[in-house]
Amino acid sequence: MRTLCVSGKYLSQPITGVQRYAEGIVDAWDQGLDEGWIDGSAYAIRVIAPRTILRQPAFKHIGLERSTTNGRTWEQIELPWRARRFLLFSPYAAAPLIKRHHAVTIHDAASAASPEQYSVAFRAYCAIVFRVLGFTCNPIFTVSNFSRGELRQHFSVPARKLRVVPPGCDHLVNVSPDSAILTKAGLPRHGFVLGVSSQSAVKNFRGLSRAWNILRRSDMKLAIAGKSHGALFRGGDTAFDEGVVRLGYVSDSELRCLYENAALFVYPSFYEGFGIPPVEAMSCGCPVLVSRRPAIQEACGDAAAYCDPDDPSDIAKNIARILDNPQLAETLRESGRHRASELTAKRSAKLLWSELEPFIRG
Repeated sequence: MRTLCVSGKYLSQPITGVQRYAEGIVDAWDQGLDEGWIDGSAYAIRVIAPRTILRQPAFKHIGLERSTTNGRTWEQIELPWRARRFLLFSPYAAAPLIKRHHAVTIHDAASAASPEQYSVAFRAYCAIVFRVLGFTCNPIFTVSNFSRGELRQHFSVPARKLRVVPPGCDHLVNVSPDSAILTKAGLPRHGFVLGVSSQSAVKNFRGLSRAWNILRRSDMKLAIAGKSHGALFRGGDTAFDEGVVRLGYVSDSELRCLYENAALFVYPSFYEGFGIPPVEAMSCGCPVLVSRRPAIQEACGDAAAYCDPDDPSDIAKNIARILDNPQLAETLRESGRHRASELTAKRSAKLLWSELEPFIRG
């Protein structure tokens, strides 16, 4: 029996994009063992988690091994020791540096490509860790051809090791929408434009706010979902508060309802390794307007409308173009659903498994 070990660090952290990626892949592999596209008579999968976890997975076939430590001690010492006889797969770059029989996913090179968004300490950490993983790991996965080029350019990751496997973006498909969010926030169905933001300025919700101020649409509201927006709406942006509904953190059920009922989803980010939220929105039938940036174009293809994130007037012009053209909005909905159907966690998990299988055997 050949064994693949998987870093279970994602189970100990709140869910953001990389944790969702890890969860989707591992859950799909568990399904693969059930459905037979992973041969359970030949292969076993073990998730090695820290001592403290936030979520208990409901695996049918994958084993869960709890460790005795947490944090860096677990990540850099106990995890590689427990996986010492097997191939270890780390779904993101918070991974042990001393492990040699090791595959990893590095999602992007944002710390080097967009350094102004990160602390000096974090940039230095990434510069060291990514280069070491580039030396010790094989294969190395990333989520787009754009990120593949960025990792080669900024961290000298060898091209021969890099494999591109787009992430799955279908995690909301089986979530029941919670319509109470609309009543609570005073949002009319199809009467609002939606943004999903984080605190990072690279997401460019200041640009979206300025675009909204240019539009001054009395028939629409702008709703922003995300943990905190204080730094994004200071100073000159306070004039935008009247037309902006700040939702704060929303659950997956609330997020699905927002996507399904928004007139438009706008994602004006300056930099992405892929861009999962636009494809999330597409999977829920929401028309999408995104930045004209390489990774986002790779993710969305012809299924989205595009704008210049550096020009709020261009963002505003394209928002109006979609809101005032129901036929265009419907075309975007249909093409978006089709694009989202191509980017599932199961498809990503199958591609990853096909790449990993020779290394598990070896």
